Amino acid sequence: MKLKIFVLLFYIVVNQFGISQTRKSIDIINSISHQEKIQKSDELDDEFIKNAIDAKKIMYPLGEAESYCNLSLIYYYQGKYEKDLFYSLKAISILEKIDSKERLAIEYGELGYRLKKRDIKKGLKYMQKGMQIAEKNTLQKPLLSIYNNYGVLKEMQNQLDSALYFYNKGLQLKEKTNDVFGMPYSLNNIAGIYSLRKQYDTAKLYYEKALNIRKTLKDEIGISENLSYFGDLYLAQKEYSKAIDFYQKTNQNALKYNYVDLAQYSFKKLSECYELKGNVNLALENFKNYSKFKDSLLNKETNSKIAELEIKYETNKKEKLLLEKEVETKRKNVIIGTISLLAIFIGLIGYLIYRQQKIKNKQQEQEFELKSAISKIETQNKLQEQRLSISRDLHDNIGSQLTFIISSVDNIKYAFDLNNAKLDNKLSNISEFAKSTIVELRDTIWAMNTNEFTFEDLRSRIFNFIEKAKSAKEEVDFKFNVDNNLKDEKFTSIIGINLYRTIQEAVNNGIKYAEAKQIEVTILQQNNQIIIEIKDNGKGFDIETINFGNGLHNMKKRIEEIKGEILITSQIDKGTKVTLKINR
Repeated sequence: MKLKIFVLLFYIVVNQFGISQTRKSIDIINSISHQEKIQKSDELDDEFIKNAIDAKKIMYPLGEAESYCNLSLIYYYQGKYEKDLFYSLKAISILEKIDSKERLAIEYGELGYRLKKRDIKKGLKYMQKGMQIAEKNTLQKPLLSIYNNYGVLKEMQNQLDSALYFYNKGLQLKEKTNDVFGMPYSLNNIAGIYSLRKQYDTAKLYYEKALNIRKTLKDEIGISENLSYFGDLYLAQKEYSKAIDFYQKTNQNALKYNYVDLAQYSFKKLSECYELKGNVNLALENFKNYSKFKDSLLNKETNSKIAELEIKYETNKKEKLLLEKEVETKRKNVIIGTISLLAIFIGLIGYLIYRQQKIKNKQQEQEFELKSAISKIETQNKLQEQRLSISRDLHDNIGSQLTFIISSVDNIKYAFDLNNAKLDNKLSNISEFAKSTIVELRDTIWAMNTNEFTFEDLRSRIFNFIEKAKSAKEEVDFKFNVDNNLKDEKFTSIIGINLYRTIQEAVNNGIKYAEAKQIEVTILQQNNQIIIEIKDNGKGFDIETINFGNGLHNMKKRIEEIKGEILITSQIDKGTKVTLKINR
């Protein structure tokens, strides 16, 4: 079941990747520049039809609509107006369904402008629709062309003030958005109004500005249109030779780039100019060329039904070819998919085997760790038993023997009347030494039977020691301070006994040798270290000349064993300070 789900997911991912790639291909072809669409119109119509079919297959309506918009524009420049209208309306229908307001406003505006010479009323209607959608939704991009083109239609109706208003409105918006490509259209149209008003110098300035922008952009079609505007300007001023020169340049570019509408216009204007100059032969020749283009266009318009049938026939034919290619592509995709699935299946089996082995290895590792832990616990239990056995032996045997020695010495002292002070003193020393040994023995047993210490344990043990020390030296003031944060700090028995012995030795030294009146033990934390200070106000010594005895030597050795640091500082008549540093 899991394998089926995995395969299904893989198929969906591969399918989505294919759709994504197709979308990218459709968008790249649809984004071909305006000039290239005109220059390669005979080649691109097939590409855009294929684009539309591909977009429909992958349910990409915006790509399909864009393809139809491009087709309508190409057919317009080829003079195939029926096809232009057919594909434009098809694009509008899709754009309305998907509610693509910006693209819909642009296409309404474009269609209205292209209808200006065939049906100006419908042209105005479509442009007004586009303008309303754009203004209602505050869409700047469609308005860049709509304001300007709407002014053209108003000019064609001889509503010059209204035309100039929309031309200026369009120019302001283009300057605001830095639409360099669109500025020449507005500039040319404004120049046209000034030309109609016979303000030729002002008109010429606007035409020149527009032409310079188009030369910078290398817009050959736009340059051709501008040349025709200069022809119109000079014709209006009755400078026929200059007008002819510009119309001829226009005509060359229009024929070169298959701009039928502009070629027709330039032939007509050339005929007018030659007729006004009295050159009847050239006037007739250019008029014939004009008529030839006009008749060609009229025939297409009057045979709209034939054109529509041709479109359907061509589209079906191309769709059939594309379907055949698609079948072949699907067959190849099935082979590739089968191989891919087989590879995935083998990879999945390999992964499952690897995963099973990994689980097995982990189980073996856990079993080994468990055995090690059990072995360690058993070893610790044995050690603990040995500790208890040794502790009992020390307490029962050595402890009782030392007690017997103390008792025997005391009996000797009381049984015999000793006049020898030296002997009496010697027996007292033996008794005291035995008592001290018992205390040390108890401390050792305590340390052996304790797995871990806290400073609270250490504190109570040291207080016991200090209380006994006080009985010998009642005038000594003892202080023991522990940072509250360290009261529950835990450490091993080895560290505990070494710290205890070291502190004990330092206090002993203060009592016996330094003759201190005050001894203070302070334990605090500093960064990641525990600091223990044993400070007295005794007579001190010269640290440079002192010969360290067994006591100080043992203190250093004990602290080194637990990987700590010991620092001894002393000043004569000012006391001694022993500082211990233990890492936490």
